[in-house]
Amino acid sequence: MKKIIFLIVTFLLTCHFGLMAQDLNRTDSQGRRQGKWVDYYANGQLRYEGQFKNGFCQGEFKYYDEQGNLKATNTYDKSGNKALNKTYAPNGTLIATGYYLNQQKDGEWKYYSRDNGVLILVEENRNGKAHGNSKVYYETGVLMMERHFVDDQLEGHAKIYYPSGALKEEGDYQNGEKTGIWKAYNEDGDEISSENYTKPE
Repeated sequence: MKKIIFLIVTFLLTCHFGLMAQDLNRTDSQGRRQGKWVDYYANGQLRYEGQFKNGFCQGEFKYYDEQGNLKATNTYDKSGNKALNKTYAPNGTLIATGYYLNQQKDGEWKYYSRDNGVLILVEENRNGKAHGNSKVYYETGVLMMERHFVDDQLEGHAKIYYPSGALKEEGDYQNGEKTGIWKAYNEDGDEISSENYTKPE
């Protein structure tokens, strides 16, 4: 009798997990992804998991490294085109967060130190490129550098600061290169050098 019960339970569990497997990684008649999808590394570790509806990501997707540590999450809006990303170090520390729009970085992104989680960079993006203001911080929280980007190229005025917060250097960029007069200062605010980067005609 015990053997029969064991066989019945084994059969039912096999059917249950078989049905669960059939519910994964499905596409409809139009080839659109539907329902829960998962993928695995060669070592068998789960690589990602998330839900699709009519081919679009829905809700929260989770991504893991080959050791099983949570690597990132993308939380999608109802359109499936915009997602809030949170990226983590293997120790679980949040190291980046910002939005993806159509799978490209968009708007403000914040980056944090892997060691202690301190904010080290705030940067504006557009169409997957640095575009707008960028601020780099010392791990003390003091502003180190502020610059401006246009389509991944430095453009406009830039300032660099000492760890004390005093202005160290300033000047302009054009098409990613220094241009015009760049000035350097000591921590007391006195100008100590000036260099002209204007190219001759």
